Amino acid sequence: MNIRQLEAFKTIMEIGSFTRAAEKLNLSQPAVSKLIFLLERRCGFSLFHRQKNGVVPTAEGQMLYSEVERVFLSVDSVSARARAIKHFDYGEINLVSYPSLAARVLPPILGGFLATRQGLKIEMSSRNSWLLVEAVATQGFDLGFGMFAPDRPGVRFDKLCSMKAVCALPPDHHLVSRYVIEAKDLHGERFVGMVEEDRAQLEIDRVFAECGSDRNIVIKAQLTEACCSFVAAGVGVSIVDPLSTEGFPPNQLVIRPFRPVVNFNVWVVTPSFREPSLATRALIEHVRSNLTAKIAAMATAIGDLS
Repeated sequence: MNIRQLEAFKTIMEIGSFTRAAEKLNLSQPAVSKLIFLLERRCGFSLFHRQKNGVVPTAEGQMLYSEVERVFLSVDSVSARARAIKHFDYGEINLVSYPSLAARVLPPILGGFLATRQGLKIEMSSRNSWLLVEAVATQGFDLGFGMFAPDRPGVRFDKLCSMKAVCALPPDHHLVSRYVIEAKDLHGERFVGMVEEDRAQLEIDRVFAECGSDRNIVIKAQLTEACCSFVAAGVGVSIVDPLSTEGFPPNQLVIRPFRPVVNFNVWVVTPSFREPSLATRALIEHVRSNLTAKIAAMATAIGDLS
């Protein structure tokens, strides 16, 4: 008993004719007859009464048909599930992101990805860039978006996008009249920094040291979004990645290009012990294209076109 025999039987039951069933199945009438003959032999009973104007199912054939219908409903369900998987419309993606990206930038991007995929679910957590690498390596996340790419077994890194650091200033700061803020301009200025565990902060510290610019660091935060909040509160100025300034209006935060250029990279972190699903790959490319476009638009808005 095979699916082709059952398909022939189901079609004859629904059409009531071997000849028309053969046409629908794109088979010859003898081929359909042979399929039914083999099915009847396997079952051990007749399925149809042959009549001049067609066929009528036997009582046994009618009983078998109800079961065959369930089989084909299951096949249709499998086919529908396969189509959903192919079009990234089924399953669940567990991702982890660094906080400022997760809180303000990713929600509309992920919302756009899910808009036409009602069967797909995303579960998002946030960790700082150090911890999210460990989370992907050990806790079963499908992917992470971070700003740190250490040499860690068990994970792969792929650069998602790059962006240049910006200077965030309170709206009433005396430097807002400048189109570009240089490191030397911040000598002696009250400064909101990051804790030393942040690798991006180490690069910023190096730039200021090479320029001989001595900032007055009055507070250190763990998150760049928190740095922006302190700046908006008038505590001082800060150097952050542009995505961390998302959601702060101009009356709270003024953004200017910063020189020398400090580049930040955002990395896709995936487990090295398994391949990403098709849906995960599609999500990565969706995030990549949207972030690249957003970073370009932000650079244009602040006048950093170099």
